[in-house]
Amino acid sequence: MIAHSNVKGVHDKITLLLIAGLLCLRLPLLAGVRYFSKTNPDWLWPSFEIGTYLLTAILIWWEKDRLADFHIDKLALAIIILFKPVETIIRTLWGNDKSGLAFPNPLGLALWTIAIGLFITLRVGRLELPRIQAINIRWFIIGILGGIAVALLLGYPMSLQIDKSDLTSKPELIAVVVQVSLNFVFQLGYAAVTEEPLFRGFLWGYFRKLGWKEIWIWLLQAGLFALSHIYYLNTAPISFWLIVPTSALVMGVSAWRSRSIATSMAVHGAINGLGYTVGYIIAFYRL
Repeated sequence: MIAHSNVKGVHDKITLLLIAGLLCLRLPLLAGVRYFSKTNPDWLWPSFEIGTYLLTAILIWWEKDRLADFHIDKLALAIIILFKPVETIIRTLWGNDKSGLAFPNPLGLALWTIAIGLFITLRVGRLELPRIQAINIRWFIIGILGGIAVALLLGYPMSLQIDKSDLTSKPELIAVVVQVSLNFVFQLGYAAVTEEPLFRGFLWGYFRKLGWKEIWIWLLQAGLFALSHIYYLNTAPISFWLIVPTSALVMGVSAWRSRSIATSMAVHGAINGLGYTVGYIIAFYRL
């Protein structure tokens, strides 16, 4: 009994170290460098994204026997494995990618390697999660609709941050629909897979195991998420003070209610994929 307790204690400490690693990549590295240097060095985002995806994959494997405790179900896992590689393909389609993460660049292939490696290790380890059911799809759709609603509600404050010199072309319906749809798919890999497993998944589950009330976890994750975007103070203060915290609260409650970060991923993808476009349209016609 004592031996089992010791093993569990070591296991939990390693989990905490991995979570701390993810937080360090997000706060001191990405947010800190961008805020204090007021620049976005070419090396910064690839280092953050590859490092975050690798640690996320390791954490998923490490906690494979209790992923449900961290709001990770089979749908969330599928999104994590599939949409990071998809991000690299969309970067290639768009062209002009300066991050080096576009397929088939070596950095982009690193993301593919992590995704394939995670898939293989979980298959070999015979991971057992409940099959994707209708309720999972319904929550994902609810997440998309919720994200669209938030993007529409925050469209006006978003528009106040768009410089007139950026309003170069009139929005066309078909082009907007195509752009938003592709943006949503891209943002699932770019933002949702990068941020949801940490803030609404592992961080939430760890504090719940410590006995925290979920309302306090909900507020904590929103505060940390906002702090991780502190670089917006330099360029988009409305985003920092209003848009990011509001989005974090909505994403948090969506994972809380559904018990799956697949829902908060859908919210995240919809907000990021649609938000700027709504702001652009409002800014364009306000002139």
